[in-house]
This record gives sequence, C-alpha cells and structure tokens, in this order.
Amino acid sequence: MPRIEPLDTRASLLIRIRNPRDGASWQSFTEVYAPLVYQYGRRKGLQDADAADLSQDVLTEVARCIRSFEYTPGRGRFRDWLGTLTFRRLGHFFERRKRILEVVPDESGSVVADCAESTGIDPEWTDEFNSRILHQALERTRPHYEPTTWRAFELSWVQNRPAPEVAAELNVPVVAIYVAKSRVLKRLEDEVRLLADDVPCLIPLH
Repeated sequence: MPRIEPLDTRASLLIRIRNPRDGASWQSFTEVYAPLVYQYGRRKGLQDADAADLSQDVLTEVARCIRSFEYTPGRGRFRDWLGTLTFRRLGHFFERRKRILEVVPDESGSVVADCAESTGIDPEWTDEFNSRILHQALERTRPHYEPTTWRAFELSWVQNRPAPEVAAELNVPVVAIYVAKSRVLKRLEDEVRLLADDVPCLIPLH
C-alpha cells in the first residue's frame, strides 16, 4: 500500500503555484483547470481552437495575477475569481467577433458578455467547477486505498447504496463499510481543499 503523505504538511496548490520556480505545481494546476475552462468555453459556443485559446489566455492571466490573489472567506472564492477571469475573456472574444463580423453576437455571446459585466456568477460555471474539482479529488484519493476499501466507498457514497446491502455484496461486516466511507471521505475532503482551497462544502459528510 502506498505511503500516505500527511495532508496537513502539504500547502494547497493555489499557494504553491505562487512560486514561479515550482513548475511541477503549475503543471498540476494546468491539468486540473485547463480542461475546465476549455469545456466551459465549448458549452458557450466556442469552436475547439477558440476554446483552447480561451483556456491558454485564462491560465496566462492566472499566472500573472495569482501572487496577489488572497482567499478570504466571506469576501471571495478562488472558484469565483477564476470564473470572473473566464467570463471576461469570453466577453472579449465575442466582442472581437462582433467587430470582425459587424453583426450582433449570437445568443451565447450575449449571455457571456452580460455575465462578464455582472457581479453574479454563472450557475453553470459553479456546477462545472465543483464537478471538476470533485472528479480530480477522487482520482487523487483512489491510489491511497486498497481495492476493497475503495469499492466499499464507491458503492456506499458515490452510488449511495445502503451499508448493509454493500456489506452483503462485498462479504464484509457492516461496520467495515462505515469505516471505509469515513476514512475515504476525510482524505477526499482534504484533497478538495488542496486543489481549490475554498470549497470543502463539495464533500457532504453527513
């Protein structure tokens, strides 16, 4: 079984990428967040190349601004800050397209432009951000557990099946299911905090 690094000694990814010499952390950040921005752009009507450019532009802006970003509960979240960067870049894209084509931008462009200028956050962005972070946290958590422990967690938490039913399927005591679920959820919550710093509510512990 792999050695588990104590989570409380690991700085969050958002802290580590502030060091311009930490290429490994920036690579991890890119692997987590570039696909999120790309997919969001595609959902808003961008073609493949344009969505890829959007993702690159947003990450470039993050690299420029991250050292001045401060996470303060109640005042702002990284999720919303990254969303604002993304909305603004999308708004700029549709404005450029409007000027080039000399026509009113399509419906998706109008929605994006309005969102970029508003103080609210697009619920679709929030949903996609949360989904992406949870998926990545699950992928990072899984290697730390034996297959039976992980399967117990998948069945009881991911699939939301009753513990007695899962215990019968895996031929283990019911208490083992509760223990497995609790252990994995704790690690999962910590991984979410490491990736995004400010969205532990993604993990419903009860």
